[in-house]
Amino acid sequence: MIPPPQEIAIWIREQLFDAVPMAIAFIDQAFNLVYANKAFEDTFGPWRQKKCYSVYKNRGTLCPDCKGAKAFLDGKVRINEEVGINKYGKLTRYIKRTLPIVDQDGDIPFLVEMCMDVTEIEQIRREHQLLFDQVPCQILLIDRNFRIVKTNARTREMLGDVDGKHCFQSLKGFDHTCSECTARQTFEDGELHTGHHIWRTKDGQTVHLHVITVPLKITDNGFDMVMEMAVDVTKTIKLMEGLNYAQTFLETLVATSMDGILAVDSGGRITIINPAARKLLGAQVNQILTRESLAGLLPAGVIEQVTENRRHVYIPETVVTSFTGEAVPVRLVGNQLLMDNKSLGMAFSLQDLSEIKKLQNAKLEAERLAAVGQTVAGLAHGVKNLITALEGGMYMLNSAVQKADIMRLEKGMEMLHRNIERMSTFVKAFLGFSKGRKIRPALNHAGDIVKEVVEMYAAKAITLGIGLEYKVQAAMEPAALDAESLHECLANLVGNAVDACQGREDSAEAGIHVNCFEEDDSIQIVVTDNGCGMDAETRQKLFSTFFTTKGLDGTGLGLLMSKKIIQEHGGTIEVQSELGKGSVFHIRLPRRRLPEIVNEE
Repeated sequence: MIPPPQEIAIWIREQLFDAVPMAIAFIDQAFNLVYANKAFEDTFGPWRQKKCYSVYKNRGTLCPDCKGAKAFLDGKVRINEEVGINKYGKLTRYIKRTLPIVDQDGDIPFLVEMCMDVTEIEQIRREHQLLFDQVPCQILLIDRNFRIVKTNARTREMLGDVDGKHCFQSLKGFDHTCSECTARQTFEDGELHTGHHIWRTKDGQTVHLHVITVPLKITDNGFDMVMEMAVDVTKTIKLMEGLNYAQTFLETLVATSMDGILAVDSGGRITIINPAARKLLGAQVNQILTRESLAGLLPAGVIEQVTENRRHVYIPETVVTSFTGEAVPVRLVGNQLLMDNKSLGMAFSLQDLSEIKKLQNAKLEAERLAAVGQTVAGLAHGVKNLITALEGGMYMLNSAVQKADIMRLEKGMEMLHRNIERMSTFVKAFLGFSKGRKIRPALNHAGDIVKEVVEMYAAKAITLGIGLEYKVQAAMEPAALDAESLHECLANLVGNAVDACQGREDSAEAGIHVNCFEEDDSIQIVVTDNGCGMDAETRQKLFSTFFTTKGLDGTGLGLLMSKKIIQEHGGTIEVQSELGKGSVFHIRLPRRRLPEIVNEE
């Protein structure tokens, strides 16, 4: 049954005012609250006999920008958003509509203010806006005309103000929609779509983005906008390109390296083996290699040294065994692969020394041939001098016979006799030098040989008043040396030093010192004396000809023999000398160039 109009009027007059879910209040020109409904009191608290600014905002004076004061003056309706204090003393946000009440005389005795609390709604809106702006990606809302409706702060920072513009124009500079447009695909099927897009920033730079578009549904049945979320992956792509370049570079470097390279992972699998390593080890292309198989090829204990004892192993010269059983000389480097102190495996580098060994042997052979050439040259020079002397003696004999000069005849015979003896001594010494004997190296201590030679000359040195001492480095490892040959070589040097000390012109104390030590993986023997010394011309002739400073007492073969012995051991001998101050003979025997030990059996 429909109530009569009179009852409706009574309900409106007596109940509607309090039933409205909106705070309503009447204010007079003195800003007193003259009437308010229940919703107003529930929101702002007691109001009777109070000023509006006291109830709304807990102020003691009129608000600086009071909208009611303006409405009393111009009679215009005003709608504004304000912040006040609710009955609990907390901030509340509300939208207030101010309506002037005009009487019959045109005056405005009262204002009606209607307030709608939007505190919760505004809080949600602000949270959503904050999330929208601060989310770590670019977000755009795009309508069906492909116009940008709204963007977040990150998008505006990258692209500038693009709201209201077509996305294809603002993002890519096109005058038509993109062929790979993910927004269009979402509009067509209402599904989520992803893609890789390239945008142009407000600074003219190009950036790569991973884009996701989803429908922004307003109703249950349809949508008119899509939300496009884009993540800048420019740095990621550049990093991937850099990683790909580095990986390709390293793979090429490993594949083309002349040294063999192998890598073993933490599980014991050989994950990298380049062609040089396969060739050196004789491994087939399809052959499966493991840590166990590698351990049988490398020197014993190397893998354990890398994995357990130390992270880096360097062996200048060693031997690996190929799968065919061939012994291959190599330089080996092993490293443990670590990341954050966690072992990822190990890597080995193998440098094939076969060709280097061949070159070293060829060099040694060339040095030996050079020594032979010097010997032949010295022989020719010595023989020539002897022939000249014999020719001089024959001339004396012939001229003595022709002149019947007995004195001249005796002098000629003396010259022939003396030079024949010299030739005999020379030829015998040369035959001994040329025949020599093949060195037979065995494990010997160089210091023991030095000690024997010094002790052999000790008595003579004491007799002549010459100081003779030696020093041998402790704990030197034995080496492949021919003790007899090296003894002969050192005896020549020490004997020459004794003779040089005898030839001193001053009365200062003469002395000889022999030092044996190891440095840079080489056995080194230094013979030093403070004897008469040599000038530059003498030093140049020491190892080049049959040169002697001892007259008839020397053959000039001693130092040649010494040099030959040192060369046969793969070493070098050098001399430093100054006239009147003494000489230093320095022998270096690198262990890696020493001859192989002879098996007597």
